[in-house]
Amino acid sequence: MLEVRLAFQTLWRWCVRLVSFSIASVILVVGGINLFVILFAQSRTLTVEELTQSTQQAKVPILILGAGVINNETPSSILAKRLDKALEVHQALPNNPLIASGDHREDNYNEVAVMKHYLIEHGVDSNQIYLDHAGYSTYDSLYRFKKVLNQDKIIIVTQGYHLSRALLLADSLGIDAVGVAADEVPSTRWQREVREIGARLKDFAVAYLGYRPPQPEEAYAFSLQESGDLTNTKESLRND
Repeated sequence: MLEVRLAFQTLWRWCVRLVSFSIASVILVVGGINLFVILFAQSRTLTVEELTQSTQQAKVPILILGAGVINNETPSSILAKRLDKALEVHQALPNNPLIASGDHREDNYNEVAVMKHYLIEHGVDSNQIYLDHAGYSTYDSLYRFKKVLNQDKIIIVTQGYHLSRALLLADSLGIDAVGVAADEVPSTRWQREVREIGARLKDFAVAYLGYRPPQPEEAYAFSLQESGDLTNTKESLRND
Protein backbone atom coordinates (compact mmCIF):
# COMPACT_ATOMS: atom_id res chain seq x y z
CA MET A 1 0.00 0.00 0.00
CA LEU A 2 2.83 2.38 0.88
CA GLU A 3 4.52 1.67 -2.44
CA VAL A 4 1.33 2.49 -4.32
CA ARG A 5 0.97 5.76 -2.43
CA LEU A 6 4.57 6.74 -3.13
CA ALA A 7 4.16 5.89 -6.81
CA PHE A 8 1.00 7.98 -6.97
CA GLN A 9 2.72 10.93 -5.26
CA THR A 10 5.64 10.70 -7.69
CA LEU A 11 3.26 10.59 -10.66
CA TRP A 12 1.32 13.54 -9.28
CA ARG A 13 4.49 15.63 -8.87
CA TRP A 14 5.51 14.88 -12.44
CA CYS A 15 2.05 15.83 -13.70
CA VAL A 16 2.19 19.12 -11.81
CA ARG A 17 5.63 19.84 -13.23
CA LEU A 18 4.50 18.99 -16.75
CA VAL A 19 1.43 21.23 -16.50
CA SER A 20 3.50 24.05 -15.00
CA PHE A 21 6.09 23.71 -17.75
CA SER A 22 3.38 23.71 -20.42
CA ILE A 23 1.72 26.82 -19.00
CA ALA A 24 5.07 28.60 -18.70
CA SER A 25 5.94 27.65 -22.30
CA VAL A 26 2.63 29.00 -23.61
CA ILE A 27 3.08 32.25 -21.70
CA LEU A 28 6.64 32.56 -23.00
CA VAL A 29 5.61 31.95 -26.63
CA VAL A 30 2.58 34.26 -26.47
CA GLY A 31 4.56 36.98 -24.73
CA GLY A 32 7.53 36.60 -27.06
CA ILE A 33 5.43 36.89 -30.21
CA ASN A 34 3.57 39.93 -28.88
CA LEU A 35 6.85 41.61 -27.91
CA PHE A 36 8.29 40.88 -31.35
CA VAL A 37 5.31 42.47 -33.11
CA ILE A 38 5.46 45.55 -30.89
CA LEU A 39 9.21 45.99 -31.36
CA PHE A 40 8.88 45.41 -35.12
CA ALA A 41 6.77 48.55 -35.38
CA GLN A 42 8.88 50.89 -33.29
CA SER A 43 11.27 52.05 -36.01
CA ARG A 44 8.37 52.35 -38.46
CA THR A 45 6.21 54.52 -36.20
CA LEU A 46 6.76 58.22 -36.80
CA THR A 47 5.44 61.49 -35.43
CA VAL A 48 3.76 63.97 -37.75
CA GLU A 49 6.84 66.18 -37.47
CA GLU A 50 9.10 63.31 -38.54
CA LEU A 51 6.86 62.69 -41.55
CA THR A 52 7.23 66.27 -42.73
CA GLN A 53 11.01 66.03 -42.52
CA SER A 54 11.07 63.16 -45.01
CA THR A 55 10.73 63.96 -48.69
CA GLN A 56 9.97 60.26 -49.25
CA GLN A 57 6.43 60.73 -47.89
CA ALA A 58 5.30 63.20 -50.56
CA LYS A 59 2.09 62.01 -52.29
CA VAL A 60 2.13 58.73 -50.32
CA PRO A 61 -1.49 57.66 -49.54
CA ILE A 62 -2.66 58.07 -45.95
CA LEU A 63 -4.70 55.02 -44.91
CA ILE A 64 -7.12 55.50 -42.02
CA LEU A 65 -8.25 52.17 -40.58
CA GLY A 66 -11.93 52.08 -39.68
CA ALA A 67 -13.64 51.42 -36.36
CA GLY A 68 -17.18 51.55 -35.04
CA VAL A 69 -19.70 54.29 -35.81
CA ILE A 70 -22.76 55.35 -33.84
CA ASN A 71 -26.21 55.27 -35.50
CA ASN A 72 -24.46 55.27 -38.87
CA GLU A 73 -23.82 58.99 -38.38
CA THR A 74 -21.08 59.65 -35.84
CA PRO A 75 -17.59 58.18 -35.40
CA SER A 76 -17.00 56.29 -32.17
CA SER A 77 -14.46 57.91 -29.85
CA ILE A 78 -11.77 55.51 -31.10
CA LEU A 79 -12.49 56.32 -34.74
CA ALA A 80 -12.69 60.06 -34.05
CA LYS A 81 -9.18 59.96 -32.58
CA ARG A 82 -7.93 58.23 -35.74
CA LEU A 83 -9.59 60.82 -37.94
CA ASP A 84 -8.20 63.69 -35.85
CA LYS A 85 -4.69 62.29 -36.26
CA ALA A 86 -5.27 61.87 -39.99
CA LEU A 87 -6.24 65.54 -40.11
CA GLU A 88 -2.91 66.41 -38.49
CA VAL A 89 -1.08 64.34 -41.09
CA HIS A 90 -3.13 65.97 -43.85
CA GLN A 91 -2.23 69.45 -42.62
CA ALA A 92 1.44 68.48 -42.74
CA LEU A 93 1.15 66.70 -46.11
CA PRO A 94 -1.76 68.47 -47.85
CA ASN A 95 -1.15 66.87 -51.26
CA ASN A 96 -1.33 63.27 -50.05
CA PRO A 97 -4.58 61.41 -50.78
CA LEU A 98 -6.53 59.99 -47.85
CA ILE A 99 -8.11 56.54 -47.97
CA ALA A 100 -10.82 55.71 -45.44
CA SER A 101 -10.99 51.93 -45.21
CA GLY A 102 -13.72 50.25 -43.20
CA ASP A 103 -16.82 48.12 -43.05
CA HIS A 104 -19.65 48.84 -45.48
CA ARG A 105 -21.09 45.36 -45.84
CA GLU A 106 -24.64 46.49 -45.11
CA ASP A 107 -26.52 49.52 -46.38
CA ASN A 108 -27.43 50.53 -42.82
CA TYR A 109 -23.83 50.41 -41.60
CA ASN A 110 -21.28 52.50 -43.46
CA GLU A 111 -18.08 53.33 -41.58
CA VAL A 112 -16.36 54.92 -44.56
CA ALA A 113 -19.15 57.40 -45.39
CA VAL A 114 -19.14 58.56 -41.75
CA MET A 115 -15.35 58.92 -41.91
CA LYS A 116 -15.49 60.98 -45.10
CA HIS A 117 -18.22 63.24 -43.73
CA TYR A 118 -16.11 63.91 -40.61
CA LEU A 119 -13.03 64.79 -42.65
CA ILE A 120 -14.99 67.11 -44.95
CA GLU A 121 -16.54 68.85 -41.93
CA HIS A 122 -12.99 69.52 -40.73
CA GLY A 123 -11.87 71.13 -43.98
CA VAL A 124 -10.52 68.34 -46.21
CA ASP A 125 -11.37 68.60 -49.92
CA SER A 126 -13.88 65.89 -50.77
CA ASN A 127 -11.94 65.01 -53.93
CA GLN A 128 -8.93 63.99 -51.83
CA ILE A 129 -10.83 61.41 -49.77
CA TYR A 130 -11.20 57.91 -51.22
CA LEU A 131 -13.47 55.25 -49.75
CA ASP A 132 -12.52 51.59 -49.51
CA HIS A 133 -15.90 50.04 -48.78
CA ALA A 134 -14.55 46.51 -48.19
CA GLY A 135 -11.95 47.04 -45.47
CA TYR A 136 -13.70 44.56 -43.18
CA SER A 137 -10.54 43.81 -41.20
CA THR A 138 -6.99 45.10 -40.86
CA TYR A 139 -5.77 42.37 -43.19
CA ASP A 140 -8.52 43.12 -45.72
CA SER A 141 -7.66 46.83 -45.78
CA LEU A 142 -3.97 46.20 -46.40
CA TYR A 143 -4.49 43.33 -48.84
CA ARG A 144 -6.84 45.49 -50.91
CA PHE A 145 -4.40 48.41 -50.81
CA LYS A 146 -1.71 46.19 -52.34
CA LYS A 147 -3.64 43.78 -54.56
CA VAL A 148 -6.74 45.75 -55.58
CA LEU A 149 -5.50 49.35 -55.62
CA ASN A 150 -2.00 48.30 -56.76
CA GLN A 151 -0.23 50.58 -54.29
CA ASP A 152 3.02 49.72 -52.52
CA LYS A 153 3.75 52.67 -50.24
CA ILE A 154 1.59 53.85 -47.37
CA ILE A 155 1.18 55.93 -44.21
CA ILE A 156 -1.11 54.09 -41.76
CA VAL A 157 -3.10 55.94 -39.11
CA THR A 158 -4.58 54.09 -36.13
CA GLN A 159 -3.98 53.72 -32.39
CA GLY A 160 -0.58 52.42 -31.29
CA TYR A 161 -1.94 49.14 -29.91
CA HIS A 162 -3.35 48.40 -33.38
CA LEU A 163 -0.59 49.97 -35.44
CA SER A 164 2.05 47.38 -34.57
CA ARG A 165 0.26 44.48 -36.25
CA ALA A 166 -0.96 46.68 -39.11
CA LEU A 167 2.66 47.48 -39.93
CA LEU A 168 3.61 43.80 -39.62
CA LEU A 169 0.86 42.80 -42.06
CA ALA A 170 1.81 45.57 -44.47
CA ASP A 171 5.41 44.36 -44.52
CA SER A 172 4.29 40.77 -45.13
CA LEU A 173 2.29 41.97 -48.16
CA GLY A 174 5.27 43.81 -49.63
CA ILE A 175 4.06 47.31 -48.73
CA ASP A 176 6.60 49.95 -47.73
CA ALA A 177 4.74 51.28 -44.69
CA VAL A 178 5.18 53.73 -41.87
CA GLY A 179 2.61 54.55 -39.24
CA VAL A 180 1.39 57.44 -37.14
CA ALA A 181 -0.23 56.59 -33.81
CA ALA A 182 -3.56 58.19 -32.98
CA ASP A 183 -4.36 59.14 -29.40
CA GLU A 184 -5.74 56.40 -27.18
CA VAL A 185 -9.18 56.32 -25.55
CA PRO A 186 -8.36 55.56 -21.90
CA SER A 187 -11.80 54.30 -20.82
CA THR A 188 -11.61 51.05 -22.78
CA ARG A 189 -7.90 50.81 -23.48
CA TRP A 190 -7.22 47.73 -21.35
CA GLN A 191 -10.02 45.70 -22.93
CA ARG A 192 -8.57 46.44 -26.35
CA GLU A 193 -5.03 45.66 -25.20
CA VAL A 194 -6.17 42.22 -24.03
CA ARG A 195 -7.92 41.61 -27.35
CA GLU A 196 -4.76 42.59 -29.21
CA ILE A 197 -2.78 39.75 -27.58
CA GLY A 198 -4.72 37.21 -29.64
CA ALA A 199 -4.90 39.45 -32.70
CA ARG A 200 -1.11 39.79 -32.78
CA LEU A 201 -0.74 36.02 -32.61
CA LYS A 202 -3.08 35.59 -35.57
CA ASP A 203 -1.38 38.24 -37.68
CA PHE A 204 2.06 36.87 -36.80
CA ALA A 205 0.81 33.54 -38.18
CA VAL A 206 -0.33 35.34 -41.35
CA ALA A 207 3.03 37.06 -41.76
CA TYR A 208 5.37 34.18 -40.93
CA LEU A 209 3.58 30.86 -40.61
CA GLY A 210 1.60 30.71 -43.82
CA TYR A 211 -1.84 31.12 -42.25
CA ARG A 212 -4.30 32.73 -44.64
CA PRO A 213 -7.50 34.38 -43.39
CA PRO A 214 -10.66 34.36 -45.55
CA GLN A 215 -10.08 35.80 -49.02
CA PRO A 216 -10.70 39.57 -49.01
CA GLU A 217 -13.17 41.18 -51.40
CA GLU A 218 -11.53 42.14 -54.69
CA ALA A 219 -14.36 44.26 -56.11
CA TYR A 220 -14.77 48.02 -55.68
CA ALA A 221 -11.40 49.03 -57.11
CA PHE A 222 -10.61 52.68 -57.80
CA SER A 223 -7.78 54.88 -59.02
CA LEU A 224 -6.05 57.52 -56.93
CA GLN A 225 -5.56 59.46 -60.16
CA GLU A 226 -9.30 60.22 -60.27
CA SER A 227 -11.54 62.17 -57.92
CA GLY A 228 -12.23 60.64 -54.53
CA ASP A 229 -15.90 61.50 -55.02
CA LEU A 230 -16.12 58.69 -57.56
CA THR A 231 -15.73 56.30 -54.62
CA ASN A 232 -18.61 57.66 -52.55
CA THR A 233 -20.87 54.69 -53.28
CA LYS A 234 -20.11 51.05 -53.93
CA GLU A 235 -22.33 51.10 -56.99
CA SER A 236 -20.20 53.75 -58.67
CA LEU A 237 -17.00 51.71 -58.47
CA ARG A 238 -15.52 49.33 -60.99
CA ASN A 239 -16.06 45.68 -60.23
CA ASP A 240 -13.51 44.17 -62.60
